[in-house]
Amino acid sequence: MSKTLAANTRQIRPGNHSNLKAVIRWSLRIFLIVAGIVLLLLATFVAINLKDEALTPVTKALLQDQQFHLPDAQNSFYILVMMNAALDTDLLKNGIDKIRTQQALYQKDKAYYQSHPHPEADEKLLSFNWNNNRCRQTIQNCVQMDLKKRAELAQQIVSNQVLAERYALMRKMGGYEEHLIPTFNASVPPYSSLSRAIDLLLTQASFDIADGKLDAGLQLLESNNRYLRVVLKNSSSLLSKMVMQAAIRRQARTVSELLVLYPALLEHHADRVSLLVQTMTEAERSLEQPFLYEAGVQTQFPQHLPASLEMTPDKSEMTPWPLNVLGNFTFQPNATSNMVARNWTYIIDTARNTAVDFSASKERLKKMREAVNADGISFYLEHAYNPVGKILMQVGIPDYALTYIGKSLDTDAYLRLVSLQVDILRKKIPDADIPAYLARAPVALRSPYDGSAMLWDASSAQLKFIGHEKASSNLDAGNVNIVALR
Repeated sequence: MSKTLAANTRQIRPGNHSNLKAVIRWSLRIFLIVAGIVLLLLATFVAINLKDEALTPVTKALLQDQQFHLPDAQNSFYILVMMNAALDTDLLKNGIDKIRTQQALYQKDKAYYQSHPHPEADEKLLSFNWNNNRCRQTIQNCVQMDLKKRAELAQQIVSNQVLAERYALMRKMGGYEEHLIPTFNASVPPYSSLSRAIDLLLTQASFDIADGKLDAGLQLLESNNRYLRVVLKNSSSLLSKMVMQAAIRRQARTVSELLVLYPALLEHHADRVSLLVQTMTEAERSLEQPFLYEAGVQTQFPQHLPASLEMTPDKSEMTPWPLNVLGNFTFQPNATSNMVARNWTYIIDTARNTAVDFSASKERLKKMREAVNADGISFYLEHAYNPVGKILMQVGIPDYALTYIGKSLDTDAYLRLVSLQVDILRKKIPDADIPAYLARAPVALRSPYDGSAMLWDASSAQLKFIGHEKASSNLDAGNVNIVALR
């Protein structure tokens, strides 16, 4: 036997074998204990997620299809969806056909609905070149700016006559009811063209008044005001509500600036001018219906997600990773829809009661989101049931909702400012008496948040309101709403 072999043989002792066996036994025991714990946790996890919840009454209400009431011949929404159609288009007929086709496609297959755009039809769409970009930031008087470049704008008005005619048709129809499909894949009407048409009308009205045609200019503003308020009252989507609120702010600002430039408006037509800047009604500023639609879209989404993913051709790209890994055991459609509906209930209740303490509402919403996004053991306990649903639908507590409520109240506050301006100029109240006048102003002309009086800056002869949200129509593009008295 060689010396090396002898040395190795001496190192292998019976005690070493015993120690090695003990290590192996303990390692095996630890492995089995850990494996048992893992299997137990896995079994518990699977057991927790075996059954989906029943839909709550609130969720069922949000899942119901929209009901329509307005006769087709009065519904200008059909014209809106065809705003950019080719010249030879029957706008009403084609608008009705387009909406009904989309509704039929959705009812046929809600899980895989697409708005089905047709590229060949898009090639025939009109594009309107109205691009005034009025009322931006520090411009003190937008009407005055328009008058300085009147030749250019007058040419644009002529070249956009089709746009003006289509908007005139919408106002003539008089009614508005949105036929909305509760899905993220719904097509969006051409609100940009509608916004251009409104701005074109305001510019034309300003030119008429500048030319001394006060009645003609006021008729345009009155027609616009009636229609904007009809749409504001009946809007069912946040997008249309915000477009219309921005439009009514532009109209109010136009009226405010015209009063400074042309005092004859108040001298001869004070009552008509006052009606143009009436404060918003509760229905006009309420976001209840738009929030109900938003809640409906987000409540519908979990119901159709599994079927939608099944029909997705390339699941490697389209399927969210949690569904790829964990499958149906970790996603409960009803529980997810119930969660979304529950979270939206608070927002909708807040929209119903705009007298609510706004700061307290924001703080409560913040705490709700913090609870959903908790970390540590509370996160795992909270997400043991329906984890994928909770992860996918974090938007179930929308942090943007109260921002939109603030925008709506700020819009109403701006109309209140202009109403105060009209009354002050109409009554010829001296600057020195304005603070006392504001202090005794009725509730309808005070802050819509807390009922406090509007502010007066004697050095600049401006009425002011500090809003909650920024707006491009404000002079500083911030949250300070300003109305000049001269």
